[in-house]
Amino acid sequence: MKKTGSEIEADMFELINSSALKTAISGSVYKTGMRPLNSKTEDVVIAFIAGLDAQIQTGVVRVNVYVSDIDNGTGVFVKNSSRCKALEILTNGIVLGFIPGEYRFQLGGMIQTVKAEGLNQHYVSANIKFQLSTL
Repeated sequence: MKKTGSEIEADMFELINSSALKTAISGSVYKTGMRPLNSKTEDVVIAFIAGLDAQIQTGVVRVNVYVSDIDNGTGVFVKNSSRCKALEILTNGIVLGFIPGEYRFQLGGMIQTVKAEGLNQHYVSANIKFQLSTL
């Protein structure tokens, strides 16, 4: 059965929300646009990015894991490198460990940590390519 972008985003939300990533963070899992603007907790945000409609639907879903910056001892906030690295490794393992069902997943590039502009946070970013058979 063919799915819409919102349905695919919801499916990925359920996968992540029931994964070890959910239990490893201090916050919650959100769909795009739903994370509170003032959140200081480690949160995961799931976003459908793009898709092609065919007998095998393909596309990309982005998973961002937000991590608060830490004080470097001088009042300057910097990336929490060790926590970001741990979450990169965990996210990588979770994506590679997804059991094929109706979807097939693979990384759409290297997982990396990016500065969240305007916040004292960084986020671990993973683009996950999917294939969904509609037959």
